[in-house]
Amino acid sequence: MKSFFGLVWDDLKRLFRYRIIYFVLALTFLFGMSMIFFPGFATNFLYISLFILPVIIFSISLFIEREEGTVSHLISPSTPTLSVVATKIVSATIVELIPFAGFVIGSLLRRDAFSNDIDVNYFLLFLAYVLGVVLHIVVGISLSIIAKSSRILSLSYLAYIVVFSISPILYSNGIIPEGFQYWLIVSPAFLSGVLIDTILSQALAPEIWLLILSVVLQIGYTVLLVWVVIVPYFKQFILYTDRLPQK
Repeated sequence: MKSFFGLVWDDLKRLFRYRIIYFVLALTFLFGMSMIFFPGFATNFLYISLFILPVIIFSISLFIEREEGTVSHLISPSTPTLSVVATKIVSATIVELIPFAGFVIGSLLRRDAFSNDIDVNYFLLFLAYVLGVVLHIVVGISLSIIAKSSRILSLSYLAYIVVFSISPILYSNGIIPEGFQYWLIVSPAFLSGVLIDTILSQALAPEIWLLILSVVLQIGYTVLLVWVVIVPYFKQFILYTDRLPQK
């Protein structure tokens, strides 16, 4: 059995083979250019990278792996499910650092990317970003497990993005009234956005309880999905293709 880091490296190579890394690099470049020339788009670039990309692309790659059977060899009675899932989360998080790096570089190249040239604490931004990315990767894996076919998976993406991802972006841009924040607390994207908005804008001063709740709920949602959805059903999801009748 390979070491944990060996499994992560193998997973990164598969993401490269599936062109996932190419796609993330291309999207980062396009968004980075847009961010430099259109500073108002900067935060939205980070939101898309955080709220939508992890949910879609990594669950798609997992779905492809299941169909190809490239991950089924990891499933054995002696292999803890949590270890296999952890390699997926770590490798996906590493790839998701590409948009974050692009955001940081773009903001440094265009120092007035934020109002009043505020001094962004990139370390806190990094921590908030990673916390949100891990949660959304777990959400994506959970959606893949729940879906029984690619059609259902596509519908799940659409429903999740419309209900839980787009609404927090609209809220952050002032399109949704502030009073709706209490309804949006159930959205993982909104919880991530609270921390990101607070770090990127000194003008925002959310209540301390909301900041604490955002951190606690993100951790809570992650642990809940891992233990209730992923750990019990991950092996069954991976081995599902092997039980399908061959055409």
